[in-house]
Amino acid sequence: MKILIAGDWHRDAHWAVETIKAARQQGLRHVIHLGDLGAFWPSDYPEPPSRTNSLGKAYGFTRSLSDAVRDANIKFMFIDGNNDNHEFLAQLPRRRRRARMMGLTYLPRGTRFRLGGRRFGALGGAYSLDRGQRRHHVDWWPEEEPTAEDVRRLGDRRLDVLLAHEVPASVELPASFPVRPETEAEANRTRELVQAAVEATRPAQLFAGHWHQRLTVPVPGSDTVLQVLDMQRRLGNSVVLDTKTLTVEPFVQVPARRDGPAQQERPA
Repeated sequence: MKILIAGDWHRDAHWAVETIKAARQQGLRHVIHLGDLGAFWPSDYPEPPSRTNSLGKAYGFTRSLSDAVRDANIKFMFIDGNNDNHEFLAQLPRRRRRARMMGLTYLPRGTRFRLGGRRFGALGGAYSLDRGQRRHHVDWWPEEEPTAEDVRRLGDRRLDVLLAHEVPASVELPASFPVRPETEAEANRTRELVQAAVEATRPAQLFAGHWHQRLTVPVPGSDTVLQVLDMQRRLGNSVVLDTKTLTVEPFVQVPARRDGPAQQERPA
């Protein structure tokens, strides 16, 4: 089985829809997103949810993504990043620890599952480097960071693939934008947790987003290979994982047309 794995989309509907279409055209039936997706954002719910349906009816980016997934007959799964509506995700109805709504399946932190005969684990969440510029419960939620309990829930049985938003602490990334030392120290809380998860589960492949760059690097002191994926509208935003061989191939996609202004890059 071949699976499309994608990095940050930041609510870019055009890029999301074009990526889903391209995946289907290339025969891919499964997509996994690594967080900072932006589905179920407050602005996608212009009508207040009713008492009988607390989740309400979504429009905007969430509706566009859901319709594209349905039309392509794609199975779409995602973990959370830092720029996701954590309050809403916590309300989603869950079955066997997965949550599904509008054809989009959320994988809560600590979730394990099998796909293509391989063992996958999910550990979403990260620290927002631009937290001071965001508004509480509008585009930032305090539940954005994973916890030690999330890592314990993931367990220590070996995985083939670990899905994360942040990278482990032992990996040094070239900075794509300046980060203040005190902010870096805050972000390192999550990086230490991802490091602990890697050491406990020893995956062959670790996928992450968050840092808006495309890199393939070994995790020091382990047999794990880290695949960092870029943000939307860049060719390194998605890759294809072959579950038979656990190898990673480039995903060739024509860049989305700039019918309007692209999502402006901002700190992770």
